[in-house]
Amino acid sequence: MRHFALTLTPEGHVALPVEARDALGIAPGERLSLVVDDDGRATLQKPDALHHLRTIARRARAQARPAAASDDPIGDYLLAEDERTKSGR
Repeated sequence: MRHFALTLTPEGHVALPVEARDALGIAPGERLSLVVDDDGRATLQKPDALHHLRTIARRARAQARPAAASDDPIGDYLLAEDERTKSGR
């Protein structure tokens, strides 16, 4: 495990040192996920491919007009899984 010192600016921005970016395998413009547990510990993660697919499905669903019956079973499954994981079931 490696530790990196970060500084929070008055605007709420944090700069990641190049060593941390290299360890995460990220480049400018990529999204990260910050997970804070009940004890206040934070973990910065690079979202996995499934998270990316869920985001795409959620955006597409928000832009699509509502339909009586869905013709996108994969999108429906991804959205249902997203809701299930958010609710902790």
